[in-house]
Amino acid sequence: SLNSNSNIWTIAAGTGCAGSTSNTLHDPRGIFVDTDLNLYVAECTNNRVQKFLSGQVNGITLAGTGATGTISLNCPTGIALDADNYVFIADYFNNRIVGSGPNGFRCVLGCTNVAGSASNQIYYPSSLSFDSYGNMFVADRYNNRIQKFIVINTTSAFPNSIQRDFHLILDLTANQPNLCPSTTWYTNAITVANITTVGYQPLGLFISTSNTLYVADIQNSRVQMWREGSVNPDKTISGGLNQPFSVFAIASGDIYVDNGASNGRIDKWSVNANSSVPFMTIPNYCISIFIDIENTLYCSVPSNNQVVKKWLYDNMTTSTIVAGTGTAGSAANMLNLPYGVFVDVDINLYVADCSNNRVQLFPLGQTNGITVAGSGASSTITLSCPNGITLDANGYIFIVDQNSYRIVGSGPYGFRCLFGCTSVAGSASSQLYYPRTISFDSYGNLLIVDEYNSRIQKFIVASNSCSLSYSQPTFCSNATWSVNAVTFASSSTIGTLPYGIFIDGINTVYIPNRVSNTILSWPQWSTSSTSKSYSNLSNPFSLFMSINGDTYIDNGYSYGRVDKYTYNTSIRVTVMNVNGSCSGLFIDINNNLYCSLKNRHQVVKLLLNNGTTIPTIAAGNGSAGSLSNMLNSPQGIYVDSDLNLYIADCANNRIQSVQSGQLNGVTIAGNGSSGNIALNYPTGIVLDSNGYLFIVDSYNHRIVASSYYGFRCIVGCSGGGSTASQLSFPQSMAFDSYGNIYVTDRDNSRVQQFTLQNNSC
Repeated sequence: SLNSNSNIWTIAAGTGCAGSTSNTLHDPRGIFVDTDLNLYVAECTNNRVQKFLSGQVNGITLAGTGATGTISLNCPTGIALDADNYVFIADYFNNRIVGSGPNGFRCVLGCTNVAGSASNQIYYPSSLSFDSYGNMFVADRYNNRIQKFIVINTTSAFPNSIQRDFHLILDLTANQPNLCPSTTWYTNAITVANITTVGYQPLGLFISTSNTLYVADIQNSRVQMWREGSVNPDKTISGGLNQPFSVFAIASGDIYVDNGASNGRIDKWSVNANSSVPFMTIPNYCISIFIDIENTLYCSVPSNNQVVKKWLYDNMTTSTIVAGTGTAGSAANMLNLPYGVFVDVDINLYVADCSNNRVQLFPLGQTNGITVAGSGASSTITLSCPNGITLDANGYIFIVDQNSYRIVGSGPYGFRCLFGCTSVAGSASSQLYYPRTISFDSYGNLLIVDEYNSRIQKFIVASNSCSLSYSQPTFCSNATWSVNAVTFASSSTIGTLPYGIFIDGINTVYIPNRVSNTILSWPQWSTSSTSKSYSNLSNPFSLFMSINGDTYIDNGYSYGRVDKYTYNTSIRVTVMNVNGSCSGLFIDINNNLYCSLKNRHQVVKLLLNNGTTIPTIAAGNGSAGSLSNMLNSPQGIYVDSDLNLYIADCANNRIQSVQSGQLNGVTIAGNGSSGNIALNYPTGIVLDSNGYLFIVDSYNHRIVASSYYGFRCIVGCSGGGSTASQLSFPQSMAFDSYGNIYVTDRDNSRVQQFTLQNNSC
């Protein structure tokens, strides 16, 4: 003791003779004493870590030789503990640092076991220590340096522990892009591989974080690999494989391939190796492989109704069961043909439970699952044999709904169909035929194994705006739309004389029915609407959806207000008091709500959530007129990202632009402008992503647009009427994310859809 006057020491551990019994040591190196005065010894030659309880001379083996179910060590030399007494060990001859945790041991640094001098390598590490922030310092002996490894944020799985994910292993093993609530994808896919390269009816696919594509080719017993940008495979992995069902690769380039159908194992192909080594024994084929951020491999074995796992750096080839009892069933601890698996950053396991038509979530360390989608999860979505599964960065789920031939996804507004939404199998670019596996690339594009079409389909992101609740497509100057429209909704649904329309970022269409005083909505691809009634709603002309899904509805005709309905509730709040109907509503990027008061010849605005419902004037002095500070029957409005306000100034036959903070407008189209377009009572205005104008020219029964070359007519260019190519006093328009135009065709009491036909620059 330091407090003693004696300089005579006593033996704490070891007999003085080399040995491997509980009271002997052989080449002890690093030591650590916890707050309970228990002594930990890194014992090099015995390849173990011993724990000597306070006052005891017989040790207990905590890790290495003699401690089954822990980890293999090769001359441990350094040791440290965190606040929860989890052990961190310098594994000298394996050139790595390993650590324990709630799920057992794992490698945390130097996990290739290859010595080197790169920043992610160590060469004979001899000791380690933590600083107060949890950063790890390692004495890297043969590199003659001290290395500092920075801790990453605490995961929720280990709230009190100094055990963290260090920068070498926290990197995501699969792409999880940060998608906005309104993200959409083009519905016509690109075929990136067909039967020639991936064989007949492939099943497994993986995309690395560097966008390298791997496909398990069952027919030809091989794995095909494409680096980003390659058209043809860059590498073929074969030899010893028999009908591989799945594949997964880690950042180092090591590849893990199912080889269970005939050989009962998963094989590991080290980077640049020409042959494989057995990694894990499995009872049958592994239909899905996933490796989490802690380097644990998961395998779903549908024939055994189980998911099993194994740490990558465990020298044993046996696995442990993580989900399922081995018997088919629908109880919380059972599975029935588990297919796709995914593990999030909190080590929660998601399983596509095919025959139970559900997706199960198994929290870390739990064997009872929670149903998060499908059968048993109310208010989610109906599934028919879910197969593949993946998550985005926000934890939203994307599911291959195999027997419905579609892909569905969740978001802040619930579940929706993304592709194949007719649920009809086919081989067109917009169709799937028994889709299987799903994976993101780093850009948010989705790649799908389309099994019965023997191809890999890529669906490209169309829109991923996090600031806009609506779509603002990009068009070329020569973009064209179909001459003949499709009637999206008729008077039997929307009533007579429709005015307003809004399409949100995920292509849900909203139309006020002024006859029934309801709001109609059509989710993307739906042919039938949902009607929602609101209390004390009268003759609504317009509506707007905010980025968080709240609905703002004009209710000025009888009640003199704009109402907000909180997303997914019936809670109504009056957010603005007005003197008449709002012919147009708009919310800008700063959360200002605008209302065009047609009969008051003004546009007013109000900052939402500022404690008042009284708006201020944004444009117009309240008297009809054509001066720069006046309006005459304004209707459609739009506010760009610079907070410039655009107004369809109907009775002045012009479009006015009012800069932020100004009350005097500038005429940018129509009467009084230098443009080459004459307008007759314009009622709607929308901008594309380049700032070009799209104008509903109501009394000319057409839509006109500006571009680099000036104005042109794009829709309804043959005059008014009721044919598919004609409009009659249209009022407003909106884009979907694909650039299609929807128009409220007032005097025909219908909504027309004009499809974008050409947008090639």
